Amino acid sequence: MTEKMLDVLYDSGNNELSNERAKCKDLCYEYNRLHPSDIEKQREIIRILFGSTKDSFTVTASFWCDYGYNIGIGENFYVNHNCMILDAAKYVWG
Repeated sequence: MTEKMLDVLYDSGNNELSNERAKCKDLCYEYNRLHPSDIEKQREIIRILFGSTKDSFTVTASFWCDYGYNIGIGENFYVNHNCMILDAAKYVWG
């Protein structure tokens, strides 16, 4: 879907984009409800959610984003509590 966002005027009301945002919000909700000690499940959800990750990263709950697949993170990436990334466009951190 990223290509569609880049090729045409971005319309956040587009049904396909709305469905993708809903899927992302469900993953964020699941992530934010995990026990802090459940590191493996946290990493699994972030790997599903983000477009790319390296091996070493920490995303401390709570975390929210729009689509997820537009986010790429580098090695030793760290983000603290209450992070919100508005990712209607592709960006790689780190």
